[in-house]
Amino acid sequence: MHPEVQELIARSNRLGADTSTTNYAGGHTSARGEATDPVTGGPVELLWVKGSGGDLGALTEAGLAVLRLDRLRALVDV
Repeated sequence: MHPEVQELIARSNRLGADTSTTNYAGGHTSARGEATDPVTGGPVELLWVKGSGGDLGALTEAGLAVLRLDRLRALVDV
């Protein structure tokens, strides 16, 4: 597991464990990091996002969406 993902899950789980700061199934968390593109072998910037609808306290890697930042940035002119 990518280090940024491990830190994001740990941070999200800590937030979700404190019901005084987070509603059940509420909140968004995210992290940015760099990984190797499996096709080109070059670096690619990624954004891991936990969206609504899942409990922060029970978040796992499967509950994250992984987005390529270069493709998100390309949407600016769309």
